[in-house]
This record gives sequence, structure tokens and C-alpha cells, in this order.
Amino acid sequence: MEYELLLLNLQREAKFQPLHFRESIGQHSIAAYISQFGFSAKVYSGDILDAQKVILRETQIYHVPVIGFYVGADNVVSIGNLIKWLKANTKSTIFVGGPEAWALEESFLRDTNCDYIMVGEGEIPTRQLLSYLIDRQGTLDQVQSLRFLDADGVYRCTPLAPLIQNLDSIPFPRREDSLHQRYHMGHTMGLLTGRGCPNHCTFCFEGASSKTVRLRSIENVMQEIDTVKSYNPSLSHVNIFDDTFTLNPHRVSEFCREIKKRNLTWTCEAHVRILYQNLSMISEMVDAGLVAMQLGIESGSQLVLDAYQKKCSPEMMIDIIRECKKSGLRCVEGNYIIGGAFEDKETIEQSLKHAKLLIEEGRGMLELHTVYFAPYYGTPITMNPENFGMQLVEQRAEHIVTTMRDAVVRTQKLSADEIVKLRLNFSKELDEFYLQQAALCNKDDILRIFGTSQEKESQIYNQRWSVACSYIPHLYTFVRHLSEEEQSYSDQKYPIRTGFDYYMLDDKIEVDDILLSGPEAQAWIYADGKYTVAQLAQKLALPLETVRELYKKLNHLCLLYFSTF
Repeated sequence: MEYELLLLNLQREAKFQPLHFRESIGQHSIAAYISQFGFSAKVYSGDILDAQKVILRETQIYHVPVIGFYVGADNVVSIGNLIKWLKANTKSTIFVGGPEAWALEESFLRDTNCDYIMVGEGEIPTRQLLSYLIDRQGTLDQVQSLRFLDADGVYRCTPLAPLIQNLDSIPFPRREDSLHQRYHMGHTMGLLTGRGCPNHCTFCFEGASSKTVRLRSIENVMQEIDTVKSYNPSLSHVNIFDDTFTLNPHRVSEFCREIKKRNLTWTCEAHVRILYQNLSMISEMVDAGLVAMQLGIESGSQLVLDAYQKKCSPEMMIDIIRECKKSGLRCVEGNYIIGGAFEDKETIEQSLKHAKLLIEEGRGMLELHTVYFAPYYGTPITMNPENFGMQLVEQRAEHIVTTMRDAVVRTQKLSADEIVKLRLNFSKELDEFYLQQAALCNKDDILRIFGTSQEKESQIYNQRWSVACSYIPHLYTFVRHLSEEEQSYSDQKYPIRTGFDYYMLDDKIEVDDILLSGPEAQAWIYADGKYTVAQLAQKLALPLETVRELYKKLNHLCLLYFSTF
């Protein structure tokens, strides 16, 4: 069956990303929208190495006339290379859209022979472009949000299309628009419940490009989830990609009430200031199935946070992490930008101390990472770095492979090389601190990290903690025995200790830096699988109730598990 438009979201190493991160929600939304106007589109997300084969098949067999590419900061170069090849080997009309499209101008069109650049929200301009190309209706000047070279080779830009105010009017993304029918067919689905951002974070593309917030009704959001569940009963988790999901606490409460009825787990992103002002929202979300949350941390220096216009403090983040741990949230993730606005050795040291405080509060739960400043198009820092004590290093900025993983600036007090060294040291110290803190993990922390063997589709959210635990002998063994049978207590079960390398110091025992003394030390030594707890009460000449509590405590410290035989 022939169709008019092939939309592609191509990345290097896409095969290493989770399926729901490659679903290309925006392109599926465009495909569903244009279907109302008689046009048909297919969406393909995958590795750019597979692109030639996919595109040649679709253009030769189905004669698709128009191809659209998503371009972001990390794939724009490879997409440009691919377009050059396509224009030399096919007759397809090609356009690009996505966040990096804003940064593309006349030179991109001339260098790649790409036909059109589409900026901003894509539904309306794509429909207008297809009406012009396929139905020969109107003129090119009537297609909004377009950049192109006219018949005389003159660079032209048309006015921006209006934003779609009523997002409920857009049809749900459809599985049939997926080229391989895989859209939303895994255990996890990606979801957008709104568009736009009212915040003014000086490093963020989203805040710089669209401050008009438009939110879908919760009823509409739930209808989409129910639709997916109707054809994919294995769906168990929803990943919300909104930058501003927690913007409206009343709306979050409504979402929580509805998602809880559907017995699904979910993840989201959260804004520090809003979450701090509504701490009770955390437990409400966790009770409704929230298992992981992305938090905009960025720095532990108030000077830097103020430059980013985060409108929050390092202390707020500590209170939030403490509340997340108390509420039983499984995982919080956050980044520290190293080498950003007004950065020097002192601000980075402040961030490192702050990170360690957060890790202590969020033991077994908090995942912290370091990134470099990314010069996204249109952001205040990128447009005027000198106002933030920064300067782009052209030699580096022109040769970015992956944003946030390449150092591209220097500050007034730090060269780019010094920023690289400081970030590597920051990450090394975090690794060492995670190892120290992992040694203090108890059973609650371990279950938070790894889940139980009975949990459906149990997922390790806390990768840094899981790696750290693997280096601690008694935790490594304990994690291998997380089954309900081995973790549930009975007087008739045999306690089995998980530590093997230990020191005997008078009446004390030291195992993996954990010091046991008195009855605890004796009880642990006797946990060798020869006697049941009831028998050990006699061996230790202690009341059964006392021995029972000793072994439950040692189990909580991850120093033993219980065997039926």
C-alpha cells in the first residue's frame, strides 16, 4: 500500500536505547494528525546504519514521495550526511524538523540539497506541505514555519504556524503508523501530557523555544493509555516525558487518582521549586505508582543556580530527596553540569559536597551523573555566553560528537582542559562515595535497588548503586538470594550468612567494615546452615524471642538470608 510520507528518527547507537525512548512520539503525533486530512504516513525509529536499507525499500516498493527527518543536536550531522546520499540516489522530497531545525539556515539547504527546513510544532506545517506537494494546492509561501530556497535560489522563510492550543484535538498516535507495527507494543509506553515550558532556565532549549504551556486533559491522557492497553495487554509502565508534568499540583492529583485505577507504574520529570512547595505531592505520586523521577539538580552552588534561573536552592533539593526516601520512591535521577555559568573550582567543590549530602540522604535511591554544558540553540547562555562568565571554544564547539559529553566552553577561571579534569575527578569521587555508602545499605535499600524476584518485570533503576553493591562481598551474595522464600523468616529455617571474609577481634566480628559484637556476633558466626533458628536459641542459650530479633536484624543488615533446608 502506497503512502505519502516517511518520517524517520535516526540516531547512532539507537539499538542500545530502551524501546520506549525510540518511539518518536512527536512524529507519530504528526502522522495521526495528517491522517484526518487524507494523508498517510509511516514512522521509523532506529539506528542510522539501517537507514539506507529502510529508505530504499520504502521508496522503491511503496514509492513514498516525501521523507521527513527529526534533527536534534546529536544527530544533525549524520542526518545531513544521509540527506546528501539520498538526494544523489532517490527522487524523494526531503525536509527536516525537530529542535535543531531552529539552528539550521541557508547553508544547510545548500550543503545537503535538503528541500525544506520546518521549525516549531510540526502538525500544521506538515499537513500544509503535503497539500502543496501531493495535492498541488496553494503555494509554497502559504506553507507556514518553512525555510527553503525558491526557484531562483533565494533563501526564504515563511511565518510560523500557530501553536495548537487544544491538544485534546490531536488524535492519539497509532500503532498502524509505525513502519514495523512496534509502537507502544512493549511493557513500557512513552507519553506526553503537555507541551511548552513557562520556566526560563538559561541553558534549556525547551524554555527558550516555547513558553506557552498547553496541557492535555487527564481524561484525554487516560483515554490514550486505555487505548494502548486495549491492544497491548502487556503494558505495565508509563514514562512521562513532559518537562513540566508537576507544574500544576491539582492536575497531578487528578492524574494520580486515575493512573492508580489502572494499576500501572510510571516515571516523570519534576521541577525542584514546585516540588519543594508541594512536598506532599511526592507521597501522593508514589502511592499512585511512581517508581522513578528525574529531578533538575544542575549544581550545588547558589551562584550557579541563580545564573541558570532555577529559582531554587541546594537546600531545597536535600529536603526533596529526604522526602522521596521517606515516601518509598524507588529512584531519583539528576545531573550536575560541570563547567557551566560562572563555574570555578570553588563552585564545583560546592557541587561535589552537595552531591555527597544528597547521596547520603538518598542511599540506595539517588542516581547522580555529571555532564558538560551543552550549547543548545537559542538559549540565553548560547546566545550570550559572556553574560555568564563563559566563552565557547570554537575548536571544541565545532567538533561535538555528543552534547553534554563534550566540553565546549571555558569560563573566566577555568580552561576547557581544566573543566575536563575537574569533571573526571568529580565522577571518580562520586564512584568512591557510592561504594562507601553502598556498604551501609540495609535490606530496604537493596530491595529499592534490585526489587524482589517476585516483582513483575522487575527493573534495576539504580545502576550506580547496583554496580557499587557488586563490589561488596556480603551484598553481592545477599542480592543473589532475594526470593521471598529466602527473605521470609521462620523459626524452622536455617540462617545462612552472606559474608565470608571477616575478622575476629576479641568478642567482636568485622565483616565488610560492619562491626558486630556480643550476641549479634555470636548469632552471625552460628549462621552456617547447620541449625534452625529454634535450635540456635538453645545453642546460644538465649530466649527464642531474642534470637528471633537478632536474626531479623542481621537479615535487615543484609548479613544473612534464610534457607528452608
